Amino acid sequence: MTLSGAASGSQTADGSGAYTFSNLLSGSYTLTPSGTGLAFTPANRSVTVTNANMAGVNFVANTVVTYSISGTITGGAGATVTLSGAASASTTANASGGYSFSGLLSGSYTVTPNLAGSTFSPVSTPVTISTANISGINFAANAPLVLDVQTSKDQTPASTTIASPAFSTATTNELLLAFVSTDQISPTAVKVNSISGGGLTWTLVQRTNSQGGTAEIWRAFAAAKQTNITVTATISQKVASSMTIVGFENVDATGANGVAAIGATASASAGSGAPTASLVTTRNGSWVFGVGNDFDRATLRTVGAAQTMVHQATSPTGDTYWVQMQTSQTPSSVTTVTINDTAPTQDSWNLTICEILPQP
Repeated sequence: MTLSGAASGSQTADGSGAYTFSNLLSGSYTLTPSGTGLAFTPANRSVTVTNANMAGVNFVANTVVTYSISGTITGGAGATVTLSGAASASTTANASGGYSFSGLLSGSYTVTPNLAGSTFSPVSTPVTISTANISGINFAANAPLVLDVQTSKDQTPASTTIASPAFSTATTNELLLAFVSTDQISPTAVKVNSISGGGLTWTLVQRTNSQGGTAEIWRAFAAAKQTNITVTATISQKVASSMTIVGFENVDATGANGVAAIGATASASAGSGAPTASLVTTRNGSWVFGVGNDFDRATLRTVGAAQTMVHQATSPTGDTYWVQMQTSQTPSSVTTVTINDTAPTQDSWNLTICEILPQP
């Protein structure tokens, strides 16, 4: 029991529920009872002491009925599970992925799991407690993206084709991306006409060729494991070029030919300045890569913060070709991700970036 007002103090009711505050001066007071698992009628009482003791300031304690929310996260051992809404709490899923929240009143809640590097189906679940425990609020943790294949080829002397080194994939259902950047010898904009290899269907994701040369991303989906295959790009002009092939495990395989594994894309170019392009991610745990070309000089890049150079090459024709990526995947969707270089800043450039999506 808590006393406030003209004086303050607290007492614990005895075994019969009785309490006493003594030695009080005349004045106005408020008495407020509290107890774990109890609700009180009334919630508090105001008392005015005037030259006399006050008795019979009574309350009725009622047991509060509480409930629980529980479930299992498949593949989610160690995941943090957050409860929001009528109450807030967090817990950690056990070795089997199980979790539980107890002591909850009736009301509306939302349960959200989180585990670094993983995405969840569903992302979160609304739960309404009426007069019973709620179980079976289950989730599935999807494996994070894994970089499998990474191989590059720099083509000089100039040619209308460029072929990758032979490579193999480690698993089924891999997304393959071809990052191609080139020189330009004609006033007409250069482009990659087609890509072939592995008996796969290769499709253009994004092209940037507003400045000299081109920077392009092409995709293919390898449903079966690939063994010792090569990939060849056919270019519209006889030029120096560079191609990097990257393969990803645990991508979204729901769309035809890997289309669902590509999220946001962006294209940028300028006659001078530091290369930079940005996009807003569309799924938790996605990964952003980019490819660029510098038509003016053969000079190495200085990558921006939280990024890693995958491959870069300087050509005898005075160009630079490169592929760079986020050093790690982006935990949350609707995040602005920038692929950029801080140097050089005086050359013309093309830059193309895209988001790779994990399993939904």
